[in-house]
Amino acid sequence: MLLWCWDARMTWDDEPEKLLTRMAAAEQRFPYPKRPESFGIGFRRMVDYCAKEGIWGVIIWGFLRDCHGGVSAAADLCKYASDKGVKILPGVGLCSYGGYYFDGDSPYNLDRYLREHPERASRAVEEGGTREVGPVLDPSVEANQRWWREGLEWMLDTFEIGGIDYEMGDFIVNPSPGAVSARSALGFDADGNVMDVVVATRGLMGRALELRPDGVFINCTYRGFHQIKHFPRVPYVEALPRGTVWEYTLTGMVRQPEFPDGYAGVPPHRTYGYLHWFNASSGTVDKDYAEEIGRVFPGLHRLGFEFAGTYGEVSPKVSAVADTNYRAQARWAREPGQA
Repeated sequence: MLLWCWDARMTWDDEPEKLLTRMAAAEQRFPYPKRPESFGIGFRRMVDYCAKEGIWGVIIWGFLRDCHGGVSAAADLCKYASDKGVKILPGVGLCSYGGYYFDGDSPYNLDRYLREHPERASRAVEEGGTREVGPVLDPSVEANQRWWREGLEWMLDTFEIGGIDYEMGDFIVNPSPGAVSARSALGFDADGNVMDVVVATRGLMGRALELRPDGVFINCTYRGFHQIKHFPRVPYVEALPRGTVWEYTLTGMVRQPEFPDGYAGVPPHRTYGYLHWFNASSGTVDKDYAEEIGRVFPGLHRLGFEFAGTYGEVSPKVSAVADTNYRAQARWAREPGQA
């Protein structure tokens, strides 16, 4: 089981009232509204809870910021979690969302990299829409791919982490001639954003699994199976190392009448099911999901999902149903098929 968190929406610390309640977006600032020490206080409490309830790991977006202690605070948290048997997976934006160092003066911060290398940037468009996002990194530029590999190596050398949660950023597709050519050269047809993910991470995932064979390195699609072009064909899976974990956002998929048996034809690959439940930005922090978990999680087990989970930003001390929701998911993880 994995819990997914933005640092700026956490309520596990001593100032739970200070938080952002909106979704993040690539072209908008997503500041940290709390005292610096709240990062360590809140996430240590969350790690303690995960260790007690048997929750495997936590994905953290906003993992590295100068304003809450940077490398030192993040390294201390990772050591604490490792000692407790809980895995930390930093969230890393490839073409947007800050890169490896979300907010601060670091060579692995995307804003600094773009200032230093504006020629490696471009603008991208949201797939299926008119929204334009920029500046972002062009996934086909070799120098950008080298920067991602260097950041990976630095992160694995610096922190005791269980893996990394990578995303391209907001369904964007890069229109540069290089990106168009790189997608065409893949030799298969899929969602443009997913093809850009493949272009960006073919070498990156190979290097990650070479350095950490037991690591969990996730590529996010932010789609359910019902939203995947040409499903149940998933040719992008074969383009990356077999150990790559693919994230699917299941909030809409699990409401489809054919769930779960209608999705049984997908070729086997490592999968993580992300449920957009129980979160301040969606106004669902007080909703008891135990019944839904009892319906959905056994279905995910039948479909072969290796990881599943929801947001974990809400402390049980803030919401009366948080403990119920987290423990119901953890019980599925301990007893597959029974929630």
